[in-house]
Amino acid sequence: MRDIRALTLALALVLPGCGAANDDGAGGATASAGDPGQSVTAAMLSEGGIQSRPAAQEIPLDELGFDYGSDTARIRVIEISDYGCGYCRRFHVETFPTLLRDYIETGRVFWKYVTYASGMFANGVSAAFVAECAGEQGLFPPVSDLLYERQADWKNQGDPFPVYEELAREAGVDVDELNTCIDEERPEARVGSGIVTGRNLGVRGTPAFVANGVAVMGAQPLEWWVEFFNAMEELVDQQAGGGGEAAGQAPPP
Repeated sequence: MRDIRALTLALALVLPGCGAANDDGAGGATASAGDPGQSVTAAMLSEGGIQSRPAAQEIPLDELGFDYGSDTARIRVIEISDYGCGYCRRFHVETFPTLLRDYIETGRVFWKYVTYASGMFANGVSAAFVAECAGEQGLFPPVSDLLYERQADWKNQGDPFPVYEELAREAGVDVDELNTCIDEERPEARVGSGIVTGRNLGVRGTPAFVANGVAVMGAQPLEWWVEFFNAMEELVDQQAGGGGEAAGQAPPP
């Protein structure tokens, strides 16, 4: 298996920085969106109570990332996450499965996961390559899930590829083709584009999200997301009823 340390360094050169001071002890870095317990309301969203970024359609995402749910959903979320990040793992193990079941699979939310490799976490770039290569076989979701669930198994290994191959086989991936994809560096352009996308969205820590143009930073708990989505749906209804966008609110991505 090819040594991709040089590639890790090359990709890291385009990074904006990822808030390493907020390490969670398990390799996670995050930027906070405020008190996770704070109630989210439609008024907060429309009045700019949560940091707003430029609309995501300004960034070419059509051929980037991996999509979950219906593209006709009223709420559209872009996630920027790093497989080596402890807080990203927390979000995907503790929160995302419920959001997937209750919001994404029911057609309420469209979710785009963009692979982001900061270069600051051990084996994070190689894990991103594994996920992207699994995506070429149509098996991104199960491999992505296993990479987060078993982060402790591969993250600090001198050679993480035996662990990658084990979880890939469990997900039904053709491991020979996976290794060929990695050896040929086929994910390099996509991983690099994910870094640029994160930079353009103003990402300074992971995980980071943009929901209908509103930035959400950090691994907010499930209760926060439930309030946020309910408030966002209320705001979308208000905008539809008023025939326009609320003042200061970016249009959906």
